[in-house]
Amino acid sequence: MKSYDIVTIGPLLCEIMRKKLDKPLYEAADFTGPYPSGDTPIMLNAAARLGAKCAMIGVVGDDGFGRCVTGRLEESGVDCSMVRVHPDASTGVAFVSYNSDGSRNFLYHVHYAAPGMLTPDDVDMENLKETKWVHITGFTMSTNQDSAQAVYKLIKELPEETQVSFDPNIRPEALSVEEIKKLCGPVIRRASVIFPSKGEAAMFTGAAGDEEGCRQWAAEGKLVVLKCQEAGCRIFSGDKAVDVPGFPVEETDPTGAGDTFCGAFLTALTEGKDPEECGRFANGAGALSVRKQGPMEGAPSRAELEEFLHRQQKAGE
Repeated sequence: MKSYDIVTIGPLLCEIMRKKLDKPLYEAADFTGPYPSGDTPIMLNAAARLGAKCAMIGVVGDDGFGRCVTGRLEESGVDCSMVRVHPDASTGVAFVSYNSDGSRNFLYHVHYAAPGMLTPDDVDMENLKETKWVHITGFTMSTNQDSAQAVYKLIKELPEETQVSFDPNIRPEALSVEEIKKLCGPVIRRASVIFPSKGEAAMFTGAAGDEEGCRQWAAEGKLVVLKCQEAGCRIFSGDKAVDVPGFPVEETDPTGAGDTFCGAFLTALTEGKDPEECGRFANGAGALSVRKQGPMEGAPSRAELEEFLHRQQKAGE
């Protein structure tokens, strides 16, 4: 039995992206990569670099891409002993193209690759008895039924004192809204922190807008952190809401900024920071993460983040 600050579960991927803007994935053009990726691995990589004791649950293939992503996580300090290496499946891949209007297109090889081989048997509850936080995403839940069942096993058998955070991160194009709500309902009920992005709080709660949806969750006793990209975040607790402004930076690659934000916020929570402090800490990590190409490449070290936040405070005085 081990003691962890943060454990997560989900698809471990490599990302391969277009070198130039406005090059659709159906045309021949140059790519760059592979870069280690996956929403929960990005989150965990950020948390580990900031000092949290972390572990990953997932499946990779016995190939170079698997070694790419697990090698990066281990380099950052993540325990990958619960990552299974599948002898006959390929590691998951995400292909990405960027457009000049800021939009992105993704093509995933996940469902029938190693990430789709995750099962409830990959969850060893004996290793998780002393875990402070378990982070779950809608992307993991929607990979396939076995992945969802692995998550259900987690939330059912976790000790009551282990807290759960949830990042919806799910696309309504993949499933209907009602299917999404049914799929993720048990996790939302168990979660004490929810990290919605634009449109997700309204979609999951059926509220008229995100503000109303976030307040509905907060009234149920949850800490709700609405991610507002470069604007920062809005934190809902009880009947109160506070805006925590973001930090302007020159953007190179926005992929993974929201996941980095979640990793930093949870790290700050494990250290006893109040929600507003957590928000500022996470906003800084998310801002720094977009400086480099690749979803994990810009994740700051603890020293880099603290120095950045100190400079920002000085500049604002």
